[in-house]
Amino acid sequence: MNQRKRYALVGTGSRAGMFVNAVTVTYREVSELVALCDLSQTRMDWYNEQLAENLDMAPRPTYKADQFDQMIAETKPDTVIVSTMDSTHHQYICRAMELGCDVISEKPMTTDVGRLRQIYETIEKTGRSLRVTFNYRYAPAYTRFRQLVMEGAVGRPLLVDFSWLLDTSHGADYFRRWHREKANSGGLLVHKATHHFDLVNWWIDAYPRSVFALGNLQFYGKENAAARGEQYSYERYTGVPEAADDPFALQLTSKSALKALYLDAETETGYLRDRNVFGEPIDIEDTMAVTARYSNGAILSYCLVAYSPW
Repeated sequence: MNQRKRYALVGTGSRAGMFVNAVTVTYREVSELVALCDLSQTRMDWYNEQLAENLDMAPRPTYKADQFDQMIAETKPDTVIVSTMDSTHHQYICRAMELGCDVISEKPMTTDVGRLRQIYETIEKTGRSLRVTFNYRYAPAYTRFRQLVMEGAVGRPLLVDFSWLLDTSHGADYFRRWHREKANSGGLLVHKATHHFDLVNWWIDAYPRSVFALGNLQFYGKENAAARGEQYSYERYTGVPEAADDPFALQLTSKSALKALYLDAETETGYLRDRNVFGEPIDIEDTMAVTARYSNGAILSYCLVAYSPW
């Protein structure tokens, strides 16, 4: 039997769950979760409770963010999984590789060109590998579409017209969370649209040569609400009586995982997961359009809207 790969996970918010499940359930015969790392002990304790309750696993060692190097030294992972806030990916990617580990990162790899260069320079210097996760490729319809294109069923692709409409449930959630500030997420063209650009690149087996993009904040945010005659007195939703009938409200007490990972961890992190989508600060776009010319001559026409009613 092959020796199991050792994985350490940094960032234990909600999107860490898919990685924990993959390592401890789906691929448990060949993988082992050896450590958890986060700003919040509360979050790490919750994941350990879930592992004990659902899998009868002993607690995984936990480390605070400033103990990252100590975690690597003591638990000796082969690979570090990074699922922190997007703007911090580069810190953990680069340090993990410098300490001799390969890395799997939640998408996007990072949020700007400077951080991207730092990552590639570290890969070149260390010789370690980095994989960025894009799960949309594995949706059956998208996988089958790729097969059809590669088989020539639609001929040679000349134009890709791709529109993605996020409704006021899914779309609004980006404006409650840390994603609403560009310094954290790079905006939705980086955080969300990377899924779609990855699909297009994969479908037509080519990469863009030139790209033009436009975007604006036209629905969410305090100024847009005021222009429609809407006034909101509350910064967040949970526990606020005035927000009880707000259709955009998210109550962190509505689900046990939301409460455990976010509400209960607020004193450690200072992070509010349920901020008013018509409050401040919000500086990312909610309306975006992109045109790109690909290396094979194909042209992409793309739009992303984050407030569609359906």
